[in-house]
Amino acid sequence: MNIKIHRGLDQIGGCITEISTDTSRVFIDFGQNLPGCGEPTTPEDDEQMVQAIFSQNKKQHEAVFYTHGHEDHVGLFEYIPDKVPQYMSEGTMKLLSIKYGLLSEGASLKMSELRKQNCTSEEYNDADSNQKKAENKCKLLKRICIWKRTAPHKVPKSIIVGDIKVTPFFNCHSIYDSYMFLIEADGKRIWHTGDYREHGYMGKGLFPTLKRYATHIDTLITEGTMLKREDKCIHERDVSGKMAYVMRAFKYVFVLASATDIERLAAITEAANGAGKTVYVWSKFLKQTMAFFTDQEGELSHGLFSFHPKFYNQRLLKSVKRNGMVMIAGSSQKECINGLINELPQEETLLIYSSWDGYYKDPVQIKVNPMYKEFREMFHNVVDIHTSGHADRKTIEKVIRTINPKRIICIHKEADAEL
Repeated sequence: MNIKIHRGLDQIGGCITEISTDTSRVFIDFGQNLPGCGEPTTPEDDEQMVQAIFSQNKKQHEAVFYTHGHEDHVGLFEYIPDKVPQYMSEGTMKLLSIKYGLLSEGASLKMSELRKQNCTSEEYNDADSNQKKAENKCKLLKRICIWKRTAPHKVPKSIIVGDIKVTPFFNCHSIYDSYMFLIEADGKRIWHTGDYREHGYMGKGLFPTLKRYATHIDTLITEGTMLKREDKCIHERDVSGKMAYVMRAFKYVFVLASATDIERLAAITEAANGAGKTVYVWSKFLKQTMAFFTDQEGELSHGLFSFHPKFYNQRLLKSVKRNGMVMIAGSSQKECINGLINELPQEETLLIYSSWDGYYKDPVQIKVNPMYKEFREMFHNVVDIHTSGHADRKTIEKVIRTINPKRIICIHKEADAEL
């Protein structure tokens, strides 16, 4: 087998890995560049790059596999040639369908509002373009090939692409339904980790999986996001405990967190229950992802991933003022959340910032996406309680020792990061 890293050796995100034989090839991830990582690109640049990659080294059998649903891994799926099958997990496909469905709905509403206003043609055309892009992605997702999560203690089914065999293994990461891959051909075995960690609720299966299946590996392709960072990776249980402690000290608590991170949502919910507070959301995306997680995992997890938040509206303001609350929100909700904050006494109101601190500390990140910093600055009382979705250096070292491959390729890392 031949391995070519098209992108990811010197940047976090935007990953594209090609693995080929004489007759076949598979790609692991086709991701967009993260803001502030790699060269900024336009949609036209992205499409041309994908076309250029597929015009070279053509094979009789080709396919694309996605480790998970973060945009820096799946963001270019719309540009893959129609004849090339694309594979992702059922959970990833459904999460993306929720996301792009809501984006299409939001763009449609925006267009309706603009029609009633004296908007410029540029504003209207932007909204129309956004709706068409979201609708197109929804249509493309219906053609995606999916695999279902393997039941506990069962051997995952492999997918055959020419003479290459790809086997997906469930993985713990800061988004629902993430996977690793074993790729086999020509008597060789490659293990691609995707993004992973051990310190999540679902992370306990990492090393049992590696010990059972990641054997006699010729090449390990591992992520290295945290190699240069000194962040302390605490377990999600500890995140929940820290949150519960501060939730008891404030009547009104807002938590900035991702709608697709099932484990962080569980940590927040457990903390709120421990503090005796009702959980609210004010986002259709959060409402729908939490309902999806509950349907898929609530019973299997014995309630850990069972979510029943109240959907906030202005009629509930009196009840919230009287009883307090925990409100989970995203940075894009800045305007509506600011309106609610103004109704509450600031000395009793707290923001738990539960995202990467680089979004509000790193000047590059602030420049390309100021919403996190702006959201944080709306509050007088703020505390950071977070843990990474990625493996720390010690876990990466343990993975390497456990697999003991003949060679290692490290991707999804900063340019000067070293194993």
